[in-house]
Amino acid sequence: MRWGLTKMGGDVSTHGRRIQIGGEMQTIAVPRRFERPVLACGARRENAFCIGVGDCAHLGPQLGDLDGPEALRAYEEAAQSLERSLGVTPELFAHDLDPGCLSTRYARGRGKDRAIGVQHHHAHVASAMAEHGLHGPVIGLAWDGGGYGTDGTDWGGELLLADFSGFERLATFRPIALSGGHLALALVDDAFDGDPPQGSLPALSGIPEGEVRRVREAIRSGEGSPLSHGVGRLFEAVGALAPGRGLSECDEGERGAYPLPVDIEATPWEVDTRPMVRAIVGDLRAGAPLPAISARFHNALAKVAAELCRRAARLDGKRPVVLGGGCFQNALLAERIREGLAKDFQVHLPREVPPGDGGLSLGQALVASALAGRS
Repeated sequence: MRWGLTKMGGDVSTHGRRIQIGGEMQTIAVPRRFERPVLACGARRENAFCIGVGDCAHLGPQLGDLDGPEALRAYEEAAQSLERSLGVTPELFAHDLDPGCLSTRYARGRGKDRAIGVQHHHAHVASAMAEHGLHGPVIGLAWDGGGYGTDGTDWGGELLLADFSGFERLATFRPIALSGGHLALALVDDAFDGDPPQGSLPALSGIPEGEVRRVREAIRSGEGSPLSHGVGRLFEAVGALAPGRGLSECDEGERGAYPLPVDIEATPWEVDTRPMVRAIVGDLRAGAPLPAISARFHNALAKVAAELCRRAARLDGKRPVVLGGGCFQNALLAERIREGLAKDFQVHLPREVPPGDGGLSLGQALVASALAGRS
């Protein structure tokens, strides 16, 4: 294999796997045995922890955002309650790479030298692998609002070649400047080299001129405007361009797609959103129906997902494709991607384990266990 790893109350059947759901806990039979008990601490948003022991992972209750002392106390009590219930004392503690995340601090505080950092999108892919009983390698699409990357930047539009013990980042999306509440302005400015047709777009024409100057200066300097590769951020920015309902309605009969070229000379490959944004702005200015614009946007994402997966297969052989990350709570997007790949690939969608951060700790537990086994 050519890839260089980045180290780091009822039953439901999911593609042959058994998932028990009892009360607020899910028990998942995992494809890789835990040699040592693991407490995986999840992330900042939609937090849920996971305890891995033996042949099972026990995914705890969905606790919501871990964003303050009160939430942290509830989190600690819930984790310790599940440990007592299972009769387990964790020996490894898995956490997100984000150093500011309370669950990261909790894991490092309890685990000391037994705490293992797991990259956010690797965990998303590993979670989907676990649900479907896959050992890997897999081609993983991890699309969400964002998560801490190994280079310290905000990832979120990732194509990974992965197993539980490592991954290679093959592709990502061109980043968007997180300029406060002005994602749409940042996106259009980037697409039009700083000279967008402001006057013809209500979403932009309503921004005071002084505010536009301030945002552009912040983007140029990078101060207060970090870059994000998240597809979730792209959804927010494109949705903000459209008045009223934004992307909330979609013409499912529309099969056109906006252009989303891939720069394969870049490392990792980069999906260039600028031609698509220019086309969306053109449609908005021409008065195209919003459901048609929404459909062309979704179709563009599905089409580029299929292209990326096929490029990955040419690089390293045909592998199962798994989808993970909060963007795949969007049923239309997930289904269009499945349709585009079904002829050539086994495609595995999250079904019983949440695709977003609520299922992240399941992947963290498997990855941490695999990494500990290699040390």
